[in-house]
Amino acid sequence: MKILLAAGLIGVILSIALLVPEACATAIPSLPEENTTSGNASSFEAGLEDETLLPEPVSDDERLESLIAGAGIPLLDASVGQICAAYAGDDAALRSRAADMSSLVDGYRADAAALDISPDMAPAYEHFVAALDEFAAAAALDRSEDLPGRLALGTEHLSSALRACNPPASADAPPLLMSAGEEEPAPRFPDALGMGERFCYDDSRKENTISLIASSLTWSYAFQTTGTSPVRYEAAPGSYFLLVAVKATHLGHKGEGVNTRIQTPAESAFTLLYGDATYRPLAPPGSTNRGGSYSRVTLGRGESLSGYLFFEVPEELDLSRAYLQANLGGENPVWLLDG
Repeated sequence: MKILLAAGLIGVILSIALLVPEACATAIPSLPEENTTSGNASSFEAGLEDETLLPEPVSDDERLESLIAGAGIPLLDASVGQICAAYAGDDAALRSRAADMSSLVDGYRADAAALDISPDMAPAYEHFVAALDEFAAAAALDRSEDLPGRLALGTEHLSSALRACNPPASADAPPLLMSAGEEEPAPRFPDALGMGERFCYDDSRKENTISLIASSLTWSYAFQTTGTSPVRYEAAPGSYFLLVAVKATHLGHKGEGVNTRIQTPAESAFTLLYGDATYRPLAPPGSTNRGGSYSRVTLGRGESLSGYLFFEVPEELDLSRAYLQANLGGENPVWLLDG
């Protein structure tokens, strides 16, 4: 219900704000002295909560959807206030509304960053973050000509985020139920390991035991390296970066050999398999704002290395049919990414 209400008011509220001054006065007779200071509450939402008891979200995907829906009205309320104050030449009111907007954006950004959502919600998340960026930029402006444009861009991204939460069903989508007698396709690797399962093997001299674990996934449409000269990576249209966490551990030395150190598999030893396609990881970018990258190192007994393999994959990739394979010479363990 909140999704529909917020989506319907996006065009209405901003259209009112962009009309003649009388429309601003009619839409908002007086600017309130106090506004919400958190991304989690507003006077508009309070009225809605009194009328309808909404179920508590149970997953981070649902929490993101609820966050976007709840953010719409407070952000647009602050937008209308900024436009009206700017049009009226009221600098004090404009500063007050800009501070309200900045506080809202900070709260929503922190709430969104704390969520661990699925790739299906990636478009909604990216549009929501883009909307917050535009609203934050608007909050930093004075009565310049850029203010309506920034607010309009923020509103467009917010509208796109709402639509992405409830994408329309495709007419070409396959039926949810299988036809009588139809069977699900057999898995490509029926004995594949699940995410978090350990694979153990010996080095080429059979003197040391090593373990590998593909432990978790995350995703992003863009990321950048950290440090003094950050480099930004952006996925091609229709693609996103899938980050697969890998941990290699030196489990111990055995026998009478003197070689007690091992080399972890190189990043080039890993491939992502999906249907007939094979995807190779990017060259290790190093430390990034999404986490550190996996690369080949030498380990002593008891030491371990963890890091991400960065794959650029199509948006339609189905994790239930995607696998990570490691080429370890004589052995080739496989992990089901949705396992």
